[in-house]
Amino acid sequence: MTSTKRSTCAFLSDLLSRFNLISASSRSPELIALLSTNVIPTAFQAAQLKASIEVLDAPITEIQSEIDLLRNVAASLETKMERLTDIRRDYRAALSAIRRLPTEILVEILRWTSKEKTQVKDPGPYRVFGFNVFKIGAGPWYLGQVCSSWRDAVRLLCPEIWSTLEITWLCKRSEKEDSMAPAPKKDMVALLDWALERSQNRRLDFYFRCWGFDKEDSADQVEEPEEMIQCFDLLLTHSKRWGSVKLALVPSFLSRLSLVRGRVDRVEDVYLTCIPDAMPGTVDAFEIAPKLKTLDLTGMHADAYIPFPADNLVLLSDGRPLPDHDMIRKYLDIIASAPNLFEFSYHHFSSAVPESPGPYHPQIVHQSLQRLSTSLGALIDSLVVPSLTWMTLTSVESYRVIMCPRDALSHLYSLVVRSHCSLTTLTFIDAILDENLIPILRLSPQLISLCFECKQPSRESDATLRSLFVDMSETIRVGDALHYTLLPCLKRLEFTLYNVEYYAVKYLDVEFVDMVVSRRVPLGSQRLEILRILVEGRAFQVPFTDNGGLEKLQRLRDDGLDLQLDLDDWIFT
Repeated sequence: MTSTKRSTCAFLSDLLSRFNLISASSRSPELIALLSTNVIPTAFQAAQLKASIEVLDAPITEIQSEIDLLRNVAASLETKMERLTDIRRDYRAALSAIRRLPTEILVEILRWTSKEKTQVKDPGPYRVFGFNVFKIGAGPWYLGQVCSSWRDAVRLLCPEIWSTLEITWLCKRSEKEDSMAPAPKKDMVALLDWALERSQNRRLDFYFRCWGFDKEDSADQVEEPEEMIQCFDLLLTHSKRWGSVKLALVPSFLSRLSLVRGRVDRVEDVYLTCIPDAMPGTVDAFEIAPKLKTLDLTGMHADAYIPFPADNLVLLSDGRPLPDHDMIRKYLDIIASAPNLFEFSYHHFSSAVPESPGPYHPQIVHQSLQRLSTSLGALIDSLVVPSLTWMTLTSVESYRVIMCPRDALSHLYSLVVRSHCSLTTLTFIDAILDENLIPILRLSPQLISLCFECKQPSRESDATLRSLFVDMSETIRVGDALHYTLLPCLKRLEFTLYNVEYYAVKYLDVEFVDMVVSRRVPLGSQRLEILRILVEGRAFQVPFTDNGGLEKLQRLRDDGLDLQLDLDDWIFT
């Protein structure tokens, strides 16, 4: 190796010495004179210049040839070095300490890999996380490729990491149609079967989504692939192990779901969605589910009958069109029979609310209900909920534009008065804000978060909001300290406005900014900490962007206000 190194050095030294004379090369005095004066060369001078160029061509060509040779040699050596580096990496991997871990420690490490997403940050009521069974390059499949000891541990000793699954059809972008197209994988059913086998007898938490789910346009609807039908049927055979399940189904799968009736003893959380157009009928899969705590239904047919036990229910949410008959009595009976109910949502997906015979008497007093989301007056008027802290007034939580009934705020005001509850979070979605808003807020001194969302802007709420901002700026002296007269504990204020076209959001003006500035002054122990403003539409106007309002908000951000300001005008994007 030493002699080779010496010969290489001698070769390179000889190569450089061949061109030592080039260091003495320079421009001729005649060329320097021509370049400094820009005089047109004479015929004799032009002939001399051409001769000088020809003299330089030969060594330049020779040097370039040597450079190309050296580059090719260097590239070849780099390729050989990369090969040796890869081989060395494999030798080092064989000596890796992680391969020599005792089995019990290795198993404990692997078990923790499945806990990466157990902390749900989404404010929505549910998410079931897990590894996609059909992605071989991820999850337990990938861990088993490290070495034989890992493969054996993953396959035989870690059922926990196989028991939280995602069964969704893999997709790829179609260049021809510029859309997502199914990307079927070989042995999809076998992959799911192996995963279920390796989970042994553990509780199964999974998310299953049909390929045709959410394709409401008839042109987009497709026949469900046979592989997904077989995978769903395979999951049905393991129903006794179901724990938390999220099912995003097409209507044809709902009837198959009833096959698990009486065989879901361990199920605790069910999130069932059917789009498009679920059919009427009975879905009794969870009628006998003694441990059921969470039931979230979306997209069911208005007249679908879905029996379930309420004894241990903690969360109940139903989103479907209102039927022609009165459903409120039924839900009140469920609430009354669910002593542990913590959260209840009923979103009716209907623009027209039929007359109902409510309020019902006697009113239902529920001590544990803390979260409520609805806009139906008859339902609200039939409840007494002293523990209520979280209220969303809405007809539907989705992209649809469905306004709350015009009298929704009056029913909410009566509920707060009747229940003597202390709200901490209050959200209005597509609600007309009338004279009941400020009285509701005066009855909620512990309110921390106040949010307004509107997908159909209306002038009817402007005056109420302007009055609100005036009241929010007022203070009162108690002893030696000043306190806000309205919402003294407020930390979060949010406005989300969609489809604002050729419209001025008049209440978001300089006076609004002055109110925000005043709420940043710490009075007592609280001050406004979070401000979210999102306006999306076309050719709209937000008055505070003029007259220095925007600069004031930016200074508040510099002073520590958590400010998210998003004014998305389609004309400029």
